[in-house]
Amino acid sequence: MDDVKKIMVAAMHRTGHHAVAIWLLHQLPGISEFSIKTITQWFFYIQNHNGASYLANNPLKTGKDEHPDKVEFSNFLKSYHQTNSSLTNLVIGTHEQASIRDTVWACGTSDIFAVNNNIVVILRDFKNWVASCVRMAHRDSQVLKEEILSDETIKLYMDHCRYYHELNGDHYILFNKWVGDKEYRREVAENLGLEFTDAALSQLSPFGGGSSFSGMTYLKSANSMRVNDRYRRMAGDADYERIIKENKRALEMSNEIFGSVN
Repeated sequence: MDDVKKIMVAAMHRTGHHAVAIWLLHQLPGISEFSIKTITQWFFYIQNHNGASYLANNPLKTGKDEHPDKVEFSNFLKSYHQTNSSLTNLVIGTHEQASIRDTVWACGTSDIFAVNNNIVVILRDFKNWVASCVRMAHRDSQVLKEEILSDETIKLYMDHCRYYHELNGDHYILFNKWVGDKEYRREVAENLGLEFTDAALSQLSPFGGGSSFSGMTYLKSANSMRVNDRYRRMAGDADYERIIKENKRALEMSNEIFGSVN
C-alpha cells in the first residue's frame, strides 16, 4: 500500500480532531454529503467513483483500553485493499493522547503509515479545550485529575503547542480557525492534496459521546454549536478555574498561537 495516500491525525481528546478527521475523509471528488459506512466500531470507509477511502480511529494503539482486533489493523486494511474491487484512494488514522515524537515513531514503525504519510496535528486553544474536558468529566462522572486532565495530559498538550512553533505551523490544523473559516478549510484540503468539498462539516462525531456540552443533540448540525465559546459556559466552575490558574504556562503557549481568548 506504499502508493496510497495516508494522513495521520494526531491530537489530544476534546480538540475536535474526530470532526476534522471525518471532514478530511469527505474532501474527495464526487463527495457532497456525509456518507461514511461502518466496518467495525473503530474502522470506517467512504466510496466515490475513484474507489474506497478508510478512516481508522486510533489504530496504532493496542492494550486493555482498546478494541482487541486493533492488533490486526494492518492485516485488516490490507485484506480490504486486496479484495475490494475498488482502488484505495486514501487512509486516515487518528493517534490520540501521545507526544509528537511518539506519534512519529508509531507511524514510522507501522507498515501502513510509514510511507506516503502526512502527520497532521489538531490543536485547540487551552481555555476551550479545558472547558470541554472538565464538562466531559462532570457529564460522565469521571475523576478529573486522574482520568481526564492529569499533569501528564497537560504536558502532552504543551508538547503539541511547542512543536507548532518548531514547525512554523506546518502540519497543524487549528480547530478554532477550522470551525469558522471556509477559506482556511479550503487551504487545509489543498495543502494535503485533497479536493475541497466542505462535505460533512455539519456532521457531529459520535466518538466520546459527542459534544461534552450537548451530547448528540447537534448530530446533523454540528456547525451550529458555539465551540469557540465553551470557556464562557464554564466561568465560575471551580474545577475549570483551578486548572486554568494552575497551568499558566500552558495558557501562555496557547495564547501565543491563538491569541488571548477573553
